[in-house]
Amino acid sequence: MLIEKLNLVMVMERVTKKIIKYTQQKWEDTKAMSMFKFLRQEVDINGTGTHKYRLKEGKNKGKIL
Repeated sequence: MLIEKLNLVMVMERVTKKIIKYTQQKWEDTKAMSMFKFLRQEVDINGTGTHKYRLKEGKNKGKIL
């Protein structure tokens, strides 16, 4: 009887660790996706009446691609 209880406790600890690890991984994935979603900037197309993208920085600033 005691051995069966010990085995049950060991199995429950393993399952608990797996569940905790899974939820932490999901939390990190969700956090990374939300950061990616909110930190990317939208490209300004048709901002100055053009149908293409105008470079904003660098030595080719102002050129239309």
